[in-house]
Amino acid sequence: MVNTRILEERLGWRATEDGEAPTPPSRAIGHQPMLQGRVDSATRGRGRRVGPSRLNRKTEAEEAWATIPVILDDPDRLAARGHAPSIARGSAAAAAMDQLRTQILRVIDDKGLRRIGITSPSRGAGRSFVAAGLAASIARLDAMRVMLIDSDLEYPGLADLLDLDAPGPLEAVLSEQIAPEAQLRRVGDTDQGGLALALNSAPVVQAAERMMMPEAILALRAMIDCVAPDVVIHDLPPLLNDPVAPALLSQLDAVLLVADGKRSTAQDVLECERVLEGQVPLLGVVLNKSEDRDPRRTRGRH
Repeated sequence: MVNTRILEERLGWRATEDGEAPTPPSRAIGHQPMLQGRVDSATRGRGRRVGPSRLNRKTEAEEAWATIPVILDDPDRLAARGHAPSIARGSAAAAAMDQLRTQILRVIDDKGLRRIGITSPSRGAGRSFVAAGLAASIARLDAMRVMLIDSDLEYPGLADLLDLDAPGPLEAVLSEQIAPEAQLRRVGDTDQGGLALALNSAPVVQAAERMMMPEAILALRAMIDCVAPDVVIHDLPPLLNDPVAPALLSQLDAVLLVADGKRSTAQDVLECERVLEGQVPLLGVVLNKSEDRDPRRTRGRH
């Protein structure tokens, strides 16, 4: 995890056009990243566990969870297709996701958060990979339930990334054509924990406008509440130059930003912080596709 200052030092101020001089931000950013020990002690403990208690889930949610079709019996069988790294237990990517999981769950418990959006300044930064890897990592914990939603409504791609078949269009849930739980598929065959996937097989037409309609918002919440997950991860579209992500911010408790270590600039990250400011807290920034290597990997451990 890195913060904006490290990104500025690492990436520098890059001009958006050739020959254009880079400029610093015009005003200070109000966000304070919440990860890496940056939790404000004054707010510690406020509103703890707004999500459902694992010991007090409603009978209806327990029954709904048990009826979700299981497509993979183990979260370690969840894999990204193509050239993406493995996210199975024991892999380098899984170890990084486990570290991120530890920080995320600490903040969730401290702040009483549940609905986490994962986005990026632009496409290609790997936000869907991070969302899937983090969800799989949480699902490996006993008695923890996590839901992963393909919230890139106009360009759904999570099912393709995971090489899974979506049960149908998410529009059917948003328009209340089907029961909310009918869109879900489960990874993990235990009744106590695991991962619920809300995949999408077709774009939602005029998605930004759609997600400003009360009926669609209530339908989305119903899909989440029907199984009472401890954590909800939204795989969002890019935050900049895409109208859908801002339309979904009101449905989130916090946002995690994924920056491309080869293409994202510090100014991109600052622009994202400006979009989020006053709307939803920023958990932190994940620097993906970095060429840094941990020198300890080449040394013997004693």
